[in-house]
Amino acid sequence: MHKYSVAVIIPCYNSSKYIQKTIESVLNQDYENLEIIAIDDGSTDETRKILESYLPKIRILSHPNNANLGEAASVILGITQSKADLIAFLDHDDIWYPNKVKEQAKIFQKCSDVGLVYTNGYVIDKSDNILYKLFPGDFREENIPGKILLKCYIRTSSCVMLKREIFEQIGSFKTDICIVDHDIWVRMSEVSKFHYIPDVLTGYRKHRDQTSLKRKMWEDGIIILKEACKRYPYGSNLKRKRLAVLYYRLGEFDWKNKDYLRALKNYCFAGILDPARAVAFVFNNILPKEIHSS
Repeated sequence: MHKYSVAVIIPCYNSSKYIQKTIESVLNQDYENLEIIAIDDGSTDETRKILESYLPKIRILSHPNNANLGEAASVILGITQSKADLIAFLDHDDIWYPNKVKEQAKIFQKCSDVGLVYTNGYVIDKSDNILYKLFPGDFREENIPGKILLKCYIRTSSCVMLKREIFEQIGSFKTDICIVDHDIWVRMSEVSKFHYIPDVLTGYRKHRDQTSLKRKMWEDGIIILKEACKRYPYGSNLKRKRLAVLYYRLGEFDWKNKDYLRALKNYCFAGILDPARAVAFVFNNILPKEIHSS
């Protein structure tokens, strides 16, 4: 039986705090046909020096003139410089548990119609302490068209592995949007099946150094939705529900940033687009609890 080759793509920017643990977690994988590619995205700390200490076990790439071009551009560079059958992503501060690659590769061996395999994992803190699981025990992948577009339930690319031929079919990462992962998962779901492994095989690190949420994330969500609806017949009901979520998130962001007029406008849009959800939200979160039980 053919054993798939796997490329591990690790974009790095000022990653010195966690990158050793990240690299070690890949080197400890129970899988032989593995290519580890770290992309130094113009780091100004000790990242490059740490990466070089792992040569020749890993490959190190960088942009021309050591430019800082962002995560999407770094991932694209890593993918284009690899030849592997399968592509796995790993954020510079996350970790894998020893048999992650092996278990994901098994699924691709058994299921020819699967283009994306993702795993459960632990959310961990800066010291690797376990906080909670990424997915609850009753979670199942239903492969329902539009579900990943509506709910964006794959929280981190570090738990994902793709089949290269499907990735090449849908096109590469977009470099002009913030939420590049969600866009790729949506496009993958339109042409192939997903498979979920409930085993805890990924450590998704949560810490203060992470980039905070930006308004552009939700604005980009609207762009992703519009483009998705041009490609695939998702239907007007799903489009309204997703728009309602995005306008609610925009309203939430604006309210926190004291742009109250714009926040109220976005909350109104969300309520108009999905009245049932708006009523449920008000009932469960705003009205006094004694009304609930009356």
